[in-house]
Amino acid sequence: MKRWLRIMMFFSFMLAGCEEEEQTHVEEVKKIKPPDYIQEPGDVVDMHGDITNLEKFYSFVEHVEQRKKDEIRIVSYTTEGAPMLHNPIFDGEKIHSTYDSTRDGYGSGSIEETSCAGIAEVNTGGRTDYILEDCSNPGGKDLTILVVVEK
Repeated sequence: MKRWLRIMMFFSFMLAGCEEEEQTHVEEVKKIKPPDYIQEPGDVVDMHGDITNLEKFYSFVEHVEQRKKDEIRIVSYTTEGAPMLHNPIFDGEKIHSTYDSTRDGYGSGSIEETSCAGIAEVNTGGRTDYILEDCSNPGGKDLTILVVVEK
């Protein structure tokens, strides 16, 4: 009887260990794979230079100039088709920027946050670059958030 009890306890511990290991593995996979991106009607989408909802972006830039609170989501796609999400939020004083590249299997796969003083428009040879300037990110480098090419 004691032998039977020991065998049952041994298998119980084995099963409990497997369940815990499986649960840990599931949690690790959830951390690695971000949720699928679902496009929303208000998203400014840059599909390799073809930009939809550009008027929403221009409205955001205007609101920043007028010191009005606003926020948008800019989605640009990599060559492989991975969405890169950029969420600039203007609080009336600063732009708080979150750049999410976790869906890009070939990039850094990180989420970067910074605060910036404003947006600059740089016009060069048929295109306009919109750049977040005076940012708090390491190195203080400016960040290009959208490039509009004249057609």
